[in-house]
Amino acid sequence: MSDSDSSTDGVDRPDDGIALDEPVAVDRAFRCADCGRRWYYQRRRCPDCSGTDATTYGLGTGELVAVTRVEMTPPDVRSPNRLGLASFDGVRLIAQLADEALSPGDAVAFAGAHRLRDGDEVLRPRLDAVDGDPG
Repeated sequence: MSDSDSSTDGVDRPDDGIALDEPVAVDRAFRCADCGRRWYYQRRRCPDCSGTDATTYGLGTGELVAVTRVEMTPPDVRSPNRLGLASFDGVRLIAQLADEALSPGDAVAFAGAHRLRDGDEVLRPRLDAVDGDPG
């Protein structure tokens, strides 16, 4: 299974081992092959055991835990910039919100990878309501 593949039967099928410095799709999380720790943001080593071998898996649907609205943003970043903390099967991450109506408790999924500002080479996650309908 490649990083961009997703299972349609709801079964979490991890990818084969991946070097932690290889790029992965924005809707994937990491699981340490040595200790089982899960995390989202890419890093070269497991935060618990420092292992360098991991698998990736799709996060699917999560729950929005908290939201905030950033008014003062750097140049070329949208203002206001709504951000949300979401929990996906024990993995938490902060991402831009695609829908202004999202609030804590809403089901969310990845709306894709987006550039935070023009010229930015790093793609960042954006969250949207599941089925486009918050709550």
